[in-house]
Amino acid sequence: MANILSQEEVDSLLGGIDEGSVETESDVPEIDGAIGLYDFGKKSSPGHLSLPGLGMINERFINFLNESLPGTIGLSTDVSVDEIDSIKFGDFCRSLPVPTSLNIFKMEPLKGFALLVFEGWLVFAFVDAMFGGKGVSHVKLEGRGFTAIEQKIVSRIVDIVLVDLQKAWAEIKDLKMVYTRSEMDPQFAGIAKPTDMIIATKFALNIGNFTGGMTICLPYDVIEPIGEKLKENYRSEKFEADPVWKQHIKKKIQELDINLKCTLGRIKITGREFLEMKVDDVLLTGQKVDDPIVVSVGDLNKFKGHVGSMNNKKAIRIADKI
Repeated sequence: MANILSQEEVDSLLGGIDEGSVETESDVPEIDGAIGLYDFGKKSSPGHLSLPGLGMINERFINFLNESLPGTIGLSTDVSVDEIDSIKFGDFCRSLPVPTSLNIFKMEPLKGFALLVFEGWLVFAFVDAMFGGKGVSHVKLEGRGFTAIEQKIVSRIVDIVLVDLQKAWAEIKDLKMVYTRSEMDPQFAGIAKPTDMIIATKFALNIGNFTGGMTICLPYDVIEPIGEKLKENYRSEKFEADPVWKQHIKKKIQELDINLKCTLGRIKITGREFLEMKVDDVLLTGQKVDDPIVVSVGDLNKFKGHVGSMNNKKAIRIADKI
């Protein structure tokens, strides 16, 4: 309480200010730098670099999609992340050509809508592949929309993508991806206000001989309730332990071609004997008929077996492991 001025001291101080006996700072300090306008209605960008959880989701999504798409379109696919950008929704829409396949969906229980975008050329590549082609198209894109058949094929692809996207998000939060509707003109895909910020993740899809773009747009308002989870660092072990990913690796390994060979016998001959060798000559290997032969995988001796025949073809029966 000793630091509190009495009324008499306050009156004396004020009187000194009026008389000029007490010095005060009268100059207003200058502000360095230019003064700019600030839009309080503008939402700040989330910045994809601060969302490591989104990176983990994209990795899982890519692997799910690389496994599910080939069985539907009939061609091998290679999906990868092309770029991730934080952009105003209006600017994103203005960058899209017409027609573009715009597929609106919900991420229940989150409020609002998200957007799945296929480039027009990618749609035609899907159609070409599913009708037995190599994933290319010579259809003129400008000045036309998508036919009923093309839209039906896109609908099948959308179903696959949303299922895989739902599985990819399960590590962060259990969400249900619910398809709502499709559009071809960006001005009708009103999932957000033109000034609202979105996270646009563009994926490159290599299908046969064609590479096209697919983009997933997430309005920041939609994912804001789980923003803290997306900012968490997810260890790679969690992804590596994913049973689906393990099954994917196992399947790919099982599809690899392996060079399997068997050695009937070995013999050493001189250079003269080799030069004098002719048709109908018989080489004695020293290998008895009933002796097992060595079966190799690559350069590794792995099995012992016996030579025989089956269905009028030469065959080897595996007898034992080495």
